[in-house]
Amino acid sequence: MAPLKRRSTDTPSSALMDANALLRTVIDENPNIILMKDWDGKFLLGNRALAKLYGTTPDQLVGKDDGAFNPNAEQVAFYLQNVREVMSQDQTQVVFEESTDAATGETLCYQSIKIPLTSPEGKKQILVIANDVSELKRVQLKLEESERRLNYVLDATGEGVWDWNIATGIVTHNRRWCQITGLNDDYLKHPLGEFAALLHPDDRAQVMARLENCLAGKGRYQSEHRMRLHDRDVWVLDRGDVVERDAAGQALRMVGSFVDISERKVAEVLLSEHSAQLDAIFDLSPDGFVAFDPKRVVKYVSPAFTALTGLPPAAVIGLDESAFSRSLADLCLPEARFPGLDAMRKSAQSGVANEQRQVIELREAPGQAKTSRRVLKISLRESHEQSVSQILCLRDISHETAVDRMKSEFLSTAAHELRTPMSGIYGFSEVLLNEQLSEAERKEFLEIIYRQSTLMSSILNELLDLARIEALQGKDFFFESVPVPALIDKVVRGLKVPDQRSLPSLELPQEPVSLWADQKKAQMALLNVLSNAYKYSAPGKRVHIKVQTLPDEIALHITDQGVGMTSAQAGRVGERFYRADTSGKVSGTGLGMSIVKEIMALHYGRMEINSQPGQGTTVSLIFPNNIHTG
Repeated sequence: MAPLKRRSTDTPSSALMDANALLRTVIDENPNIILMKDWDGKFLLGNRALAKLYGTTPDQLVGKDDGAFNPNAEQVAFYLQNVREVMSQDQTQVVFEESTDAATGETLCYQSIKIPLTSPEGKKQILVIANDVSELKRVQLKLEESERRLNYVLDATGEGVWDWNIATGIVTHNRRWCQITGLNDDYLKHPLGEFAALLHPDDRAQVMARLENCLAGKGRYQSEHRMRLHDRDVWVLDRGDVVERDAAGQALRMVGSFVDISERKVAEVLLSEHSAQLDAIFDLSPDGFVAFDPKRVVKYVSPAFTALTGLPPAAVIGLDESAFSRSLADLCLPEARFPGLDAMRKSAQSGVANEQRQVIELREAPGQAKTSRRVLKISLRESHEQSVSQILCLRDISHETAVDRMKSEFLSTAAHELRTPMSGIYGFSEVLLNEQLSEAERKEFLEIIYRQSTLMSSILNELLDLARIEALQGKDFFFESVPVPALIDKVVRGLKVPDQRSLPSLELPQEPVSLWADQKKAQMALLNVLSNAYKYSAPGKRVHIKVQTLPDEIALHITDQGVGMTSAQAGRVGERFYRADTSGKVSGTGLGMSIVKEIMALHYGRMEINSQPGQGTTVSLIFPNNIHTG
């Protein structure tokens, strides 16, 4: 059936009708019986599964009770009595009941969930959802019959066997029973009380209650319990049934088998612990896992898989591998699409290197930044276990991929930046060696070579500074209380102010201000910012330093009246080798602000840029206030 589509001209009333129609379709197409009744047992609703059972249509059910369709009066009476009990008790119940197929006359068994409801008018109603368990019931009956027959021949199997004469209270055993329990032949016959004395105190009451239930006709006896024998506890599986009753139904004889399951219990404990460990590993592992059953249908997905892909377990569990592959492929970029599990296996069979590993890249979610795309490495491991055919592992390599990309871009940029001064040095050196030049020309060329050498040295030194800061991650920082006026004074005294330029003006708060910082690194950061302020502002323009204290932060604002930047340019300040001025008229390596950014991050602070083209720039170095971090 095609899904219902709401038209743009639909009214709320028609939308409600569409929703009701959809709900009715879902109810009718459900293979389970779904019905609603009133207090008198009359149908208020019934789906196709119920109508098929009764040989009618859903519409013909409404307003009638079971007696109109079911010839079994006993069943009809039970239905009415039971639904009224459920409605009266006002509690959901699960009931096992039988119904007769109108077409075949076959008696079917159902497991019914009965939910009491109250109509808007206050009338009692009931919702019933019934699942056909007839086949399960038939299998259960056959198993019980086979097991009962087995009880008579257990002596030939080597298991312990017991035979309880209920009238005399004497229990007779075979020798295997005594061997399992480690008792001598004196226990081949003994009163039931001696058996009870051997039971573990914590299990005794439960075992005796199970025996009493069997004697009362409430089912076969089966118990897993401990027996205290000498200085040890033995786990046993004890099973039996009443094989003789008198005319009044009183049990006369009960027989059963007895087997040592201590090793199994130890294995179950170990398996439980192992499973718990695996569950913990899967829950805590950052890698995602998907397990497939022998038919290559998804049977398990780990929490990390959902976190990595956004696919919840309900969306993938139960999918065959083809449908699963399509679901995962639909999340990928076209150029890095998941090829599918079958393709991965075929690659493995063809002997291709890394045959069962693939790298995919997921599309960003709506509103997500393009740089946040997730890159996953996928590996497939086939299994020869009976319950698992293959396991798919997904590992997030987004960070490694981004780092590799950044390394490539950095090396390319660094090579370009170093090649520029190197080309000048090489070119002018060649001219000096091969050409006859005047003394003035030679001096000019040597000055160019010197400037280019100085630039290349600056690039290398700042690259080494940046690499050292990143590698040590602040481990070489010596944090101490640094008075801000003293810090600024040292930086200004060491600053090479261009000719005809005045020193920066200073605005300090009245109260003493100190930073918790590495003094040398803080000086380096401030010096780099001040140097840029002078570089990018014309002679006669003022550079100003303002210190501002906030409740949780201390900010050093360095303001110039230079060329300024656009918001796009300001957003890139701190990138390696990025320079807002591309004219080449302003000297610099493009690494100074990268160093500032790293230093501030390792002080648990930050750098902020506020700039307008033609109006100047304010760079704010913001340190945390009173954060003592060693």
